[in-house]
Amino acid sequence: MPRIKDIPKIDRPREKFLKKGPEALSKSDLLAILLGSGIKGKNVKQLSENIIKKFGKNFLNITVDDLLKISGIGQAKALQIASAVALVKRYYDEKEPKRNLVLSVNDAIALTSDLKEKKKEYLICLYLNARNALLKKDIISIGTLDKSLIHPREIFGPAVELRSAGIILVHNHPSGDPSPSKQDIDIFNKIIEAGKIMGVNIIDIIIIGDDKIYSFFKDLQQGKSTDYVSDGIQYSLFDLLEAETSAYTPATTKVNKIYFSLKKRNIVGKFQIQNRRFLGNKYKLLGFIEDIVNEKCNGFNSFCDIFAGTGVVGERFNEKDIKVISNDLLFSNYFPLKTFLGSTQINLDTLKEKIDLLNDLKVNQDNYFSIHYGDTYFTLENARKIGVIREKIEELASNKDEKAALITALLYATDKVANTVGHYDAYRKKLDTIQPIQLLVPDIALDSNSNNEVLREDANLLIRKISCDVLYMDPPYNSRQYCDAYHLLENLATWKKPQVYGKAKKMDRSRIKSDYCLKAAMRAFNDLIKNANCKHILISYNNTGESKDGRSNARIKDEEIINILKNKGDVEIFERDYKAFTTGKSNGNGNTERVFYCKATK
Repeated sequence: MPRIKDIPKIDRPREKFLKKGPEALSKSDLLAILLGSGIKGKNVKQLSENIIKKFGKNFLNITVDDLLKISGIGQAKALQIASAVALVKRYYDEKEPKRNLVLSVNDAIALTSDLKEKKKEYLICLYLNARNALLKKDIISIGTLDKSLIHPREIFGPAVELRSAGIILVHNHPSGDPSPSKQDIDIFNKIIEAGKIMGVNIIDIIIIGDDKIYSFFKDLQQGKSTDYVSDGIQYSLFDLLEAETSAYTPATTKVNKIYFSLKKRNIVGKFQIQNRRFLGNKYKLLGFIEDIVNEKCNGFNSFCDIFAGTGVVGERFNEKDIKVISNDLLFSNYFPLKTFLGSTQINLDTLKEKIDLLNDLKVNQDNYFSIHYGDTYFTLENARKIGVIREKIEELASNKDEKAALITALLYATDKVANTVGHYDAYRKKLDTIQPIQLLVPDIALDSNSNNEVLREDANLLIRKISCDVLYMDPPYNSRQYCDAYHLLENLATWKKPQVYGKAKKMDRSRIKSDYCLKAAMRAFNDLIKNANCKHILISYNNTGESKDGRSNARIKDEEIINILKNKGDVEIFERDYKAFTTGKSNGNGNTERVFYCKATK
């Protein structure tokens, strides 16, 4: 058999292609170029002709197994040919009338447009193959969307059965407003995690309102594109949620200045906002934070502390001509914030009289609080007194401000007699905190609070409703949920007397868990920054040092914070060494408190 070198150059497939273009080549010539070389006893042209003749018009349905049956064709060549055929078919299909192809947000909506008319909530799943052709449209649920009612197997079971390469979920809001709710975002995170485990691409999650839609895909693209397939490349939420790596390195300023904590004048019978133990308390860092604010945000009129916690940072900037917005999801933080930063109509003399009355209450019987927390977190006498006082506040308070102040007085006093190391994940074995509980009066600066707002909302939902000059964020850093650490104070603050479980006597806290302590932390952070309407952003984020307990490690990497912030403007980092108040298992080495600053210009 002649070798390819024996064929005149002009007739060799490659040379002919270069000289005359693809139109001059036969099918076997084109296949010969793809194969590259022949096999023993057949040059590449002969091998190609044999393959073309063998499969004829059925060539586009050729499989790897078909090719492996041809003598001399190994797995590598078989894959080359089958891949080339699949590629051609993919482009060919995309040029065809779309029919069942779902290549964009609009295609997905066209297939589910009937949802606009539905009076109940529907969740529909579009199952697609690798070409984005629709394999099946399935109703997953009808009725109120609840993450506890939607199990991933209902979505991913059919996906596995159909060998679906990707799915699109479409959900309607009968209210007409397509904005994602907290419930939608929770479900979104749950499905994304499940999709990664199952190996099924989550292409998009769409919410349909009356005349508007919300697409997570479109939102993450920041409106740049609504095409799931572009330039032959398939995109999905997995791709868009990956943090971009970047060589962007913001300037870092190491601050070695020594800050002296403000020694507020202690007034007999009163307490201040900082007089409580709290994980991540920023009181000793106020000077550091204030210096950065003064240097970078001079002349601001509004300051939002959106993960306020104890509220000490907002309180630092609480002046008559500055509006302070303080927010925290926990009632045990909300009531103190309301008291110190939100109270305007409260008679402090009357408040003192009522606190004196609470301190004078006599009790010798058990109650909800003493049954669950007596002789463990507190002496039995103190636990009984705390329960009775909390019950009395319900009938004693004459308005919301006064009720918040009385509950705050109780929360602070309770913490002073708690047999713990500062949080309520556990109590100390030896019950030696035995001093009687004594409520004091909150030291409130009523004159500074007139412009302030105190809120108790999910930060990612609140950010969509507010605007401010300075946005300060101090989110949870690691896997330790604040609602776990302060479940007892939260139970006392809400006073719904729920059933409690385990040795630590914790209540159900599933509705107050923070995404910032979960794998979803980076996505939640990205969403919040993207929706922030402000001039300056400051983020406190401890590197948490080297911890023996993996739960103490930071949920969001520095690179992720920087990459997300740079979409808003230039980033600077200020840092100083700091020994944080921890749950006790961190060695504290290398613990650095950082403030990421971004001037929002985009």
